[in-house]
Amino acid sequence: MKWRNLAPALVRQRVIIEGTTQSIVEPEQIKKYLLELAAVTKMEVLSGPYAYSAHEMGYGGWIHWKSSGAHFYSYPAMGKNPDAKPFFSVDFYTCKPFSCHEAAEFTRKFFSPIEIVWKEIKV
Repeated sequence: MKWRNLAPALVRQRVIIEGTTQSIVEPEQIKKYLLELAAVTKMEVLSGPYAYSAHEMGYGGWIHWKSSGAHFYSYPAMGKNPDAKPFFSVDFYTCKPFSCHEAAEFTRKFFSPIEIVWKEIKV
């Protein structure tokens, strides 16, 4: 079915922030980042942050906010390319407006990535 906004009165905002790093982002860093991200975006934490091992695939984590939450994934350098770098992806969805630019800038400062990109997903 073709996409259409089924709840136009409900505020929804999504952003994906991704980057490459010198070393893989580990669980304690993930939890600290997600908790500080909540403060930066002015979200009320209901549960978490949580982080877990996905074994050879890296790590993941999430936080539950009153107005939705965020997921974080961290991957080791993959493939046969000797220039491959560890990678992270954070995806958050809220029912409360926030500044994507501020969230991306906070992420850049927090991780000091080699490269970082972000994209707001319009509903």
